Amino acid sequence: MKQGFKLKSLHITVGLFTAFILASCAGTGTRSLPQNAPSSPYKRTLELTVNHPQLQSVLEQKIIRHKNLILQPQSGFSEFHIVVDTSLERIKTLETKPLLMGRIQKTKTPVSFKVHYKINNHTNHTLAQGHSSETTETLARIYPSLKLNSHVETTAINSIADKILKEARSHITVTPWSTRVTAIKDDMHVTIPVGEDAGLELADTFITESKPTAKLQVVMFEQLAGGNQRTILGLVDGFLPQAGRKLIAEK
Repeated sequence: MKQGFKLKSLHITVGLFTAFILASCAGTGTRSLPQNAPSSPYKRTLELTVNHPQLQSVLEQKIIRHKNLILQPQSGFSEFHIVVDTSLERIKTLETKPLLMGRIQKTKTPVSFKVHYKINNHTNHTLAQGHSSETTETLARIYPSLKLNSHVETTAINSIADKILKEARSHITVTPWSTRVTAIKDDMHVTIPVGEDAGLELADTFITESKPTAKLQVVMFEQLAGGNQRTILGLVDGFLPQAGRKLIAEK
């Protein structure tokens, strides 16, 4: 009888110990950060320069839909700048339909859509650059025409755009967030080119990255005519920074 009691006690002890271990592991799991946790509380700003209107439109829409990116006008105050140069080369060896001068025909032209892109930071330093190309066709046109149709198949445009943004995001995520002073408003206030849509809140504080040092605080948000926002920062300590000075979030 005593032996049975000892075995029962042992089972209870082992069970309690196992439950404790599982509870500890579960507690540890809930405290760990998610793998895809954002590296900054604020969204990242970027500008876009593309010499192909169709590709530019697709890139703009993808950036606008991205939850952590804000597309800015070309002012030079964004954190990043994507520059894309494209060219179309006709592939005559893939043309199978005979084209007759003097006869109107609806046709597509096989082309090689080539892209060279650069991802620059706010100082115009190139963080990355690369080449990409897609063998595709131009959208249907009436032959004969004076020049090659620059519009290409949507699938090829989307593929190129995805490659460029994937490369850009890989550099954006490892670069600490920053912003720049766009203008001095008065003796105690400056403006920066981001607002509530970037995640800023009233009383958030920022400091200059380099000397002369300054500490500033968000006091007001403004909506600009073009739809973008800006923030007014009030000087808390130090010297009022000039336009162009880099600010970082106070830790």
